[in-house]
Amino acid sequence: MQNLVNELKALTRYFLFWLIICMIDRFIFIISFFEKLKGKPFTDILKVFYHGLFLDFSAVGYICVIPFLLYCILSFFPQVKLKRKVLDVYTLVALLVYFGVSFININIYREWGDKISKRAIDAFWASPSGAIASAESTPTFVPIVGIILGVVLGYYLYRYLFKPVCFFNIKRVLPNVVKLLVGVFVLFTFIRGGYGRAPLNPSKAYFSENTFYNHAAVNTQWSLLRDYFTRSTLLLNPYPFYADEGAIKKSIEPVFVHNPDSAMQVLTTTRPNIVLIMMESFVGDLVASLGGEQGVTPNLEKLIQHGVLFDHIYAASDRSDKGMIGILSGFPAQGPESIIKYIPKHENIPAIGQDLDKLGYSNSFYHGGQSEFYNFKSYMLTHGIDRVVDQANFGLHEERASWGVYDHVVFNQMIKDFKKEPEPFFSTMFTLINHEPFELKGTYKFGKDSNPNKFRSTAYYTDSVIFDFIEQAKKESWYENTLFVLIADHGHRFPTEQWDLSHPNRFHIPLIFFGDVIKKEYRGKVFSRIGNQTDLVATLLRQLRTGTERYPWSRDLFNPTTPQVAFYNSKDAFGIITPEQVISFDNVGKSVNYIGNPSYSKERTDSLLNIAKGYYQGVYSEFLAY
Repeated sequence: MQNLVNELKALTRYFLFWLIICMIDRFIFIISFFEKLKGKPFTDILKVFYHGLFLDFSAVGYICVIPFLLYCILSFFPQVKLKRKVLDVYTLVALLVYFGVSFININIYREWGDKISKRAIDAFWASPSGAIASAESTPTFVPIVGIILGVVLGYYLYRYLFKPVCFFNIKRVLPNVVKLLVGVFVLFTFIRGGYGRAPLNPSKAYFSENTFYNHAAVNTQWSLLRDYFTRSTLLLNPYPFYADEGAIKKSIEPVFVHNPDSAMQVLTTTRPNIVLIMMESFVGDLVASLGGEQGVTPNLEKLIQHGVLFDHIYAASDRSDKGMIGILSGFPAQGPESIIKYIPKHENIPAIGQDLDKLGYSNSFYHGGQSEFYNFKSYMLTHGIDRVVDQANFGLHEERASWGVYDHVVFNQMIKDFKKEPEPFFSTMFTLINHEPFELKGTYKFGKDSNPNKFRSTAYYTDSVIFDFIEQAKKESWYENTLFVLIADHGHRFPTEQWDLSHPNRFHIPLIFFGDVIKKEYRGKVFSRIGNQTDLVATLLRQLRTGTERYPWSRDLFNPTTPQVAFYNSKDAFGIITPEQVISFDNVGKSVNYIGNPSYSKERTDSLLNIAKGYYQGVYSEFLAY
């Protein structure tokens, strides 16, 4: 009996060792974002550790089960001796993976506001060079040192705890069977989190309306492992709020009620050339007219004075792949998924290029980076775009940054190409320099002492080259019949570093129309109605006086009867914006994580939330059906 107790003590020591590592990992995460805890009571930190225990127990159970089962099996073969070095090597490798994920997660969370997930790893494999370039905007020395220290100190702690432990104390079969059964029962209990109907999930660690607290409580490694082994997001709708399609349609009906006859015609022609400029990471905080900082985008301000500004527009989501679909297909973001990743699916969604192709437009797409990234190229070519120009079309002598050719080089090429482009034409340009690592050749307008200032500087560069492009265009014959549309692909945490993914300001973006084809009475006008990035397709097509039936999620921003509402979405949460209220819902913890107007009636707030639930359930159902 004593031998059985001793052997189970060894399992207990190993379990406690890894539990300590989990605590250290969480402590590192909290310290890395300690500014989020300023002014908060110390008891909040204790709650984070307490509520994270269930997932920690499960993560440790997974780590312990492999060496435990191997040891138990070998215990039935006295002639086979498992050397201590095998466990040493396993522990060392596990520590390396554990702290590697831990410190990579810190960098990802700093940039994305989400913890490391399958989505982040898929993004790395889609473009390793791009992921490495993005990482350059955050310190790399500290994570490397952190991983080394974590592994070294963790391994030292392991050797210290296991110094007095002796193995293979039990020689008889029955005690070995008891040891195996007891150990498996304990580990399985911790792995599953109990024996109720519902298995353990991240919401078990959620306990607060503060999103950061919940994220800190969730065991990073366990969450990543679950992301890979849970049921496919291609089979199951993560927004199961309503019983049937009829209930979904009824819930979102108020969003799409409008009078088509009230639409305004702001253009002088129904067949203008259209140059759509998708601005990388151009959050509203960069634009003074949107309540942002002064002096970062002075040229956009000039365009706004003579164009049309929509100052309450919000991005569909937080990443470029979803922003592109929102802009060109009028299709909202799909939370944990991205339809552009799946060619068979994205081939079936509509896109404005197809409609313009039928109207006789010649269509093109320009991007200084790799057009294959996130299947941008296949999406363009299957949606009416005749010509895709990317970094492969530029000589090696052209100026390049980490992600590809500089934006001004691409704009210059567009000026040359448009001289021979049949009219009317539709051309989309996707900028890239205002992206991590915020790299410039030459002067940084706001310095490069910090990432926010580098971000301001690359935004200033983007602002400058867009303006230069339009100034050059004014000298061309096609300019007088051209509408320029400027819109961001998504927002960003910079330059203020104060908006979490639950906050609408993180998604606030500019939308500007500019050009001589705008009627004089509308030039310099600001439309302050709330709308979405996804509304651009219907808005443009209505100006061309063509049908918008293929875009049920898109609405005409020039129609004063269009309801003032916008939606925003990240991997784990979604929100709805109206003039009276903003509410964000964490779909993992199944709880509200942001309320803009606490004094607004609970009944009306709940009603808005129900609209958002129906909206995203309907979007995801359509995604699954494609």
